[in-house]
Amino acid sequence: MKNLTLLFASILLIGACSQNEDVADLVVETEPQSESLVEYVWHTAGPNFNAENLAKLINDWNSMIDNMNCSGMTGANILSPKVANDEYDFIWVMLWDSQKGRDDCWDDWTENQQLNWDYLIDGIMQYDLDNVYLFKPTVGKSPNMENTSGSFVNTFYFCTYNDGYSEDDLIAYQEDLNAIEGFSDYWWYVTLEPMFEPDDPKPDFVWLDLWGSDDDKASDQALFTNTDLPAQVDEKFSCMPSIDGVSFNGNAIRR
Repeated sequence: MKNLTLLFASILLIGACSQNEDVADLVVETEPQSESLVEYVWHTAGPNFNAENLAKLINDWNSMIDNMNCSGMTGANILSPKVANDEYDFIWVMLWDSQKGRDDCWDDWTENQQLNWDYLIDGIMQYDLDNVYLFKPTVGKSPNMENTSGSFVNTFYFCTYNDGYSEDDLIAYQEDLNAIEGFSDYWWYVTLEPMFEPDDPKPDFVWLDLWGSDDDKASDQALFTNTDLPAQVDEKFSCMPSIDGVSFNGNAIRR
């Protein structure tokens, strides 16, 4: 397992990693609109995986997308896990403006681009089409300020309702959470509705927190701990894989 956290930080310093010069000004995981979708594709690193090769592939991929019937794509990110995972090394994330925009782009890609892409990535990385996950996001709270750094951190929670609780209790919890002042300016969260049939145990909801940095996350979690909200979570919800969720470092690769 390579040190992907350091590697993905380094690609932002390589000019070839963007289709233009202002990659650092990208909005990361741009706030979804009502019909927006977000898609996650698992990837593994090959023997020739390194910062320069990845940066070249990102540049090639952006050029290919620019020349395709892919106007429905509104952005893309790469997520590297905080804790190494045996099933993937990193996740390629694509943001879409609609189901049709997503489907048109995939159709064009499969018919006209996939063979060339397979050639370009050979030995560097592999994608897993058995692990492609499409979600409809709903914003629970928008950030106070737009994150234009090109990087972020996030955490996923896969949750079920405890006995006697329901979506109404989730809404009440969100209202209490949103009423608290003092969280970092770049923090925001969404709930994700699967556009596929999840494996058992099926979550009732998927929660995704996003921060501008690890420092922001730490300060926000300290503030959260000093409220009555952790007790609410324990009472109303059970979240997997643990109370800490699944965390990633993220880098924007397309806007």
